[in-house]
Amino acid sequence: MKRWVTLGFALLAMAAAPLPAHAIGPVIDWDPAYMWQPGATPTNLPAGGIMRFVGTISVFGPPLDFLNATMPGTEYTFSGDGLVSQGTVATGPAATQIYTTSYTGGTINVYAEPMPDAAFEPFPPNGLVPSTFENDPPPILTGTFTRFVVTTNNFTAFQTGNIEGDINWTGGTMIDKFRASSGAICPGLFTGGATWNTAPGIGIPGYLFRHDGKIDLQCPVPTRSSTWGLLKQLYR
Repeated sequence: MKRWVTLGFALLAMAAAPLPAHAIGPVIDWDPAYMWQPGATPTNLPAGGIMRFVGTISVFGPPLDFLNATMPGTEYTFSGDGLVSQGTVATGPAATQIYTTSYTGGTINVYAEPMPDAAFEPFPPNGLVPSTFENDPPPILTGTFTRFVVTTNNFTAFQTGNIEGDINWTGGTMIDKFRASSGAICPGLFTGGATWNTAPGIGIPGYLFRHDGKIDLQCPVPTRSSTWGLLKQLYR
């Protein structure tokens, strides 16, 4: 009896388990991107505040490696908006604190700019930011964030951390390049290191974080079919 109870639980677990995935990437790589949130500081991103970001792409990888990010006539940029802070949680003693802020909502768009003009002008939003990163026709990729987390600290030399999120791709002229063999669109993983250090050459006034990051694809791994008999043999 116990053998069949165990098998029953195993089958339920298999049914409930998420489809496995493997990473492809980096598909998109950048340095830098800059992020801002009105009324916030790097260690306090108040609940309800809206995070935005802009960046310039430096390298493409498969399946977008046919795009040349260094071609003089085209500038590849991206922007994000609508990320709603859930408030910052500080952990640890005052001298060695880690700050974690989760966000809900948010969108990301990737553009091929025929007129290279992107400029990280201080104190956004302004006449150049975000407009010079997103002012051209249809984006090549659009997506929504299903998770977005900012993690930093106050004790490393450059106040470094990580900014990471999951992307559900929803459109764009090149979205089919992200289609898996099953026909499903592979989700994206937005990730990379961040700093809130304001030293010359690193920070720009008015921005909270500089982000050196990338996007990987999280493509589902095809499942292997089985039979009831084979499953029973596992528990004999």
